[in-house]
Amino acid sequence: MKVLIAIVLLNKRVFTQKLLETSDHLTKQEFKKLFEQYYNPLCNFASTILYSSIKAEDAVQDVFIKMWQKKDTVGGLENVKAYLFTATKNKCFEYLRKLKLERKLSEENESRLEMSSSINIDDEADKYVLKEKLFNSIRQLPPKCRDVFTMSKINGLTYSEIADELGISPKTVENQMGRALRLLREIMKTKN
Repeated sequence: MKVLIAIVLLNKRVFTQKLLETSDHLTKQEFKKLFEQYYNPLCNFASTILYSSIKAEDAVQDVFIKMWQKKDTVGGLENVKAYLFTATKNKCFEYLRKLKLERKLSEENESRLEMSSSINIDDEADKYVLKEKLFNSIRQLPPKCRDVFTMSKINGLTYSEIADELGISPKTVENQMGRALRLLREIMKTKN
């Protein structure tokens, strides 16, 4: 699984780098691909800094608006993913600084700002891109497999608890879980 994840991440890096190496300016199609690929991971990343999904979406939208406004100069970027995640992080810090001036942030929020500034942006970016890919793959599972997988791996229920809640046998839960894992492996392989 780790090899598959590494291959997926390497392919994404190559795609993103090649996307903007072709010209000095960003086309509408290139922008759309970047938006579709990074919007959700960037929102999730920003949410960990701002603790607000609404403010996180605002920050990410501001980053994409600024990127579009600079479309004529953005084309030469070597690492678009790092640019987007760094710009998002900076936009979040800008928002937190603005809040601090307006309301004198509590000590808890100040420590959050200090902790967030030490984030390795490339590792965080890879983590959120991979999470988004995994969640998209889970959404493609058949309903029963998706329910069993979600209850087990995300909600932390045991097979017998899942069986009780769904009114099925623990063996059926085990079979559905095995099927879900096989299908997820296949889905992840095809997304390379």
